[in-house]
Amino acid sequence: MFVIYKDEILDSNDIKKIIEENSKFNIIEDMSLRSKREDIIAFNMSIDINILNEILKDDGYDIDEEDKEELLDEYMDLADTLAIELERIMPKNSIIRVYSYKYDELENIIKVVFAMAHKELGDLKLNDVVKRLLTSVS
Repeated sequence: MFVIYKDEILDSNDIKKIIEENSKFNIIEDMSLRSKREDIIAFNMSIDINILNEILKDDGYDIDEEDKEELLDEYMDLADTLAIELERIMPKNSIIRVYSYKYDELENIIKVVFAMAHKELGDLKLNDVVKRLLTSVS
């Protein structure tokens, strides 16, 4: 989908490609159209638990000793952190918002909503879009 990015037009497929080539995230769905805005790029994406486990082990966590609830919190926080770091590879003057919303036990992944816009749109509007998108995912 093409979106208005201040004075430019961006293709969400190009952003999808950047994310998939430069991170461990997989894009589940392009949600840009669901944002109901012409200036937002949004994705439902996922990251494999095994990747998160390796990062946590490298940081000194003993995965086997952690309480399941605490470990799930760590997964969610780490997925958010990794998704936020994508901002450095996005087009200049981008702002992003991410929210890890689900641990899918069957697929062994954490699901994340990602939204991006030009910084002139503002944090409040982007936060509102993410909240709206979260109501439409499962």
